[in-house]
Amino acid sequence: MDQNYWSMFLDKLVRVSRSRSARLLVLDRVAEQVQSSMKINIDDSAHQQYVDHFVNACPWRPELKQKPPGQLYSTYLDFSCRQNRFYQTEFYNDWARGLDIHHGVCGTVYQNRDHTVQLLVQRTRDHGPYHHVDTTWFNGLVPHIRRAIQLNLEAAGLRRRALAGELAAHRPFILLGPAGRVDYLCQRAEALLANENALLYRNGRLMFRHRPLQQRFLHSVNGILTSAGRDWRHAGDLLLAPRLGDQPLACLLSPLAPEVGRILFPVEGRALLHFHLPEETVHVDEEHVATLFGLTPAEAKVARAIAEGGTLADLADRQGISVQTARSQLKSVFRKTGTTRQNELAARVLKSPALSPAPPPITLP
Repeated sequence: MDQNYWSMFLDKLVRVSRSRSARLLVLDRVAEQVQSSMKINIDDSAHQQYVDHFVNACPWRPELKQKPPGQLYSTYLDFSCRQNRFYQTEFYNDWARGLDIHHGVCGTVYQNRDHTVQLLVQRTRDHGPYHHVDTTWFNGLVPHIRRAIQLNLEAAGLRRRALAGELAAHRPFILLGPAGRVDYLCQRAEALLANENALLYRNGRLMFRHRPLQQRFLHSVNGILTSAGRDWRHAGDLLLAPRLGDQPLACLLSPLAPEVGRILFPVEGRALLHFHLPEETVHVDEEHVATLFGLTPAEAKVARAIAEGGTLADLADRQGISVQTARSQLKSVFRKTGTTRQNELAARVLKSPALSPAPPPITLP
């Protein structure tokens, strides 16, 4: 269900239950701050006032936190704040009174490790309070609402993983949330972590054994999820993890932009981490690089060399040109790819469609 379907659901719920309005609130885990919401029959300014202040001025909310989740409760029958006392509260006199909101049902319909989702439905004075027959009817819907939210989140997760897989091409990848929390890791990444001495995967979090690298890793993830969240154009980062007796493990971090308008929950992206294993043979297609970024054949060779960990001196020697010429070509590549550093250029090429596994060697029978 995307946002349009949730609006249709709330509209139907209000009409069938003979109510005035309804809201579906996605709050933080402790149910104190609204992070996103859907509403019906509440104008935008009144709803914003509720989100900014009156959500916690509501006399029923402290008690609602103590009630078991998974069902709705009548504000008329199931709370210690009786109707006469309700009419004396700030919530009623400064907000609900002008909207002719006198009665409600409310409850927690879904919770996960990050969010609490609450459904609130309201009636006017003329509609009258919600009685037991009403709450029984609402509570028959709660399992279906919870399942719809779960399916909504699962579908969003599948779309996110599919996009991450496309961006990572054939490489192992991990989706990360704040503080290095692992949101998802593909099977190849799971196998890599089980055998990789440069990384630790413990209690659902990814860590680098090399302490300075761990600090840089957390700083980069935080930068992607916060500052990059404004436009999701963060340059990412390229981390080279030392390995015992082997070449460094190249770990590329980049933003995975969120979906907008598809789900009820707040817009959230992830940090995509994918690995380039030195022992794996990969191929950077120079023609594809040239097409993707508008490079000349000579510039594509520079981009390929940098992406594969080569140096300008080696490239110049192979091509029979001066290092100064190679540097001039690199500056042009920076400009055309929108990068400014070699590690940024490598990350841009290595997460592009120009990278693919090298074809297997031909073996004669």
